[in-house]
Amino acid sequence: MRFWIAAFLFCSSPLLALYNGNPSLPDMPELGLWISNDDWWGFKVGYEWDDTFEKRVKVVDRVSSRNDRYDGFHAMKNIGTLTFNVIDRFEFYTFLGAMKIDLSQRPVRGTRLEYQTKRQMAWGLGGRIILVYWEKVVMGVNALYTGSHLTIDRILDNGIPRRSSGARLKYYEWQVGISFSREIGPLIPYLGIAYASMRSNLYNVPLDASFPFQIADEDLKNREPFILILGTGLTKGQFVSFNLESRLVGEKALTLSGHIRF
Repeated sequence: MRFWIAAFLFCSSPLLALYNGNPSLPDMPELGLWISNDDWWGFKVGYEWDDTFEKRVKVVDRVSSRNDRYDGFHAMKNIGTLTFNVIDRFEFYTFLGAMKIDLSQRPVRGTRLEYQTKRQMAWGLGGRIILVYWEKVVMGVNALYTGSHLTIDRILDNGIPRRSSGARLKYYEWQVGISFSREIGPLIPYLGIAYASMRSNLYNVPLDASFPFQIADEDLKNREPFILILGTGLTKGQFVSFNLESRLVGEKALTLSGHIRF
């Protein structure tokens, strides 16, 4: 009991992968607006606000004297979700929304490059299943995939804008996680671990003769794939549920989400 209360209090402050979600989500909320609780199926609509303000990223297979690590990564997502539920044990969901990424690196001493993308469409799909119930404890597994094709809006070289016309960033990431939750009245705190794999491509960056350092196409990936997940859900079983999640170790992020069950 003390552990779950501590986990909830820890997650209630902004802590430094992809949103995993509460393992009890297939059973949150329990009742729908007009689909009977006796039916074997149901669906939910929801919204997710996700702020990933630190992620350890590096360049894939760089063999040179340049630094292969990015020292800054910030991604902001606003996502709408549609979920199909089966017997309160399994869910398949899709999501669509907007995403923005800012990156920074120091490839050589004395040079700091910053890349800022436009806010553009992001999409994805996933599924989650409750594997085991132990009285009020639930063990669940979640898997999802997301992607986005982003236009680079600005490139700053030591704070000075350089040419960015045609520059692009492709972002893809998949994740598999396992987590445990326990019901404590209307609260459902949880913790878990996830394995995430991010692949991104920075390409079509134009040459700019005004600067001595020229930017080449680069393939990026996350440096640390394992992520610690802490969060809590809030539901009274009446149509609506909310969830707060933080992610640590491989990245630092905070996600707020809400769902309405029909």
